[in-house]
Order: sequence, then structure tokens, then C-alpha cells
Amino acid sequence: MIRPDPRTRIIILFIISSAAVLIREIWPLFWLLLMTMILCKLFSICLSASVKRLKKLWYFFLVLALVQSIFTSGGETIFSIGNIRILTTMGLESGISIMLRMSIVIFSALIVASAPPLEIVYGLTKMKLPYEIAFMVLLAMKFLPLFREEFSDSIAAVQLAGADLDKIPLRQKLSLYACILTPSVAKALSRARYISLSMECRAFRAYPCRTDYCILKMRGPDYTVILAALMLIIIIFICLP
Repeated sequence: MIRPDPRTRIIILFIISSAAVLIREIWPLFWLLLMTMILCKLFSICLSASVKRLKKLWYFFLVLALVQSIFTSGGETIFSIGNIRILTTMGLESGISIMLRMSIVIFSALIVASAPPLEIVYGLTKMKLPYEIAFMVLLAMKFLPLFREEFSDSIAAVQLAGADLDKIPLRQKLSLYACILTPSVAKALSRARYISLSMECRAFRAYPCRTDYCILKMRGPDYTVILAALMLIIIIFICLP
């Protein structure tokens, strides 16, 4: 287990996500997913907890893969209704590749998301990114959990009032979620307004550059991990059929 430089996390995210977009075949995507999970373990990310938190997304990916497989023609027919081909071998391969690609993107994003947000900002600024954009990334990483917290509190308040969300019909449930979403967005925007005022009080953007106490330095393990990831991805590309 290592504690990498935040720039190492960002570079690895860029390498893996770019490879996931370029690779189309199933087996290379499978090996890329396995390599991504190994890197997650190397960066002390608990994969079992991450899979449980993203369990609802896996159902969405499964449905997306099924829809992709239905609307992709070609190959031998697996399932058909009359003369209409519903599921083919090429469509199934396309759906599986979509599912693998989305899984790779999520696990590679965990490499960056597991780091403290302020370290990611330091890494982006050291990579010559304008600090305004780096702070936008920081606010996004902090704002989304706040919005989720507000929405969860509203759901808990509705359940404490006696509403059983599992037994409510779908139409009423959607209407209820729409009513819950409005105050959650209003509270989140109110917090964003206070954050904006506090940043202005700290003279944000008053000077062309900012100083910080954190001094980042790439070490041997950082270069080793980056080179190993690059070599493995090159091997995967070479082994493509």
C-alpha cells in the first residue's frame, strides 16, 4: 500500500479512462478492469464497500447493456420473436463491452475520489491548471455530497412522517421525489451562496496566483506506478486481436 502524489492519481485516471474509450474488445477490457481493481487495492481503496455503494448503478449498467445488445444487429440470433431478432451474439458482445467500460471508468474514478479533495486541487495547480478551475473541481467534490445529504435527510423526514416509499405507486412516488427535490436544491444553493461569499471575503481571484503550504514532490513509487500502468496498457493493446 502506497500514499501516492495526487498527480499520480490524476495521470493514472487519464491513462485508464482513455484506454477504456479506445479499446472495444471484451477480453482486453476485462484485463483492463482487473488491472484497475489491482491499482485500487494498491491505493488502499476498499473494493467491497465501493461495490455495495454502487449496487444500484450496476442494475442501470445491466439494463444499458441489455438495451445495447437488443439494438445492435449482426451475428447469430440468440433470441427472436417471429422474424424479428431481439438478441444477437454481436449485440450481446456490444452490451458486455459497454458494461465493462463503465465499470472501468467508475473504479478508475475511485482512485481520485479516495484522495482528500484539497490534495487533488494542489495536484491540478502543480500541473499548471488555472487555480480557478482547480477550485471549481474542489467545490464540485464537496457540493455533490452535500446535495446527497440534503436529499437523504428529506427522504428520512418523509419516512418518519409515516410514508412507506416501498408501497407507494410509481406515479405518486415520482411526484413525491419531485416535491422533495425542490427544498433539497434550495438548501444546497443556499450553502453554495455562503461558500461564494466566504471565498470573496478571502480575496479569491484578487491576485493572479496563490500560495499554499503544501509542497508536492513526485517520488520513486509514483513514477514506478505510472510506468507500470503504461506498460500494462501497452501490452493489452499489443495483444489485441
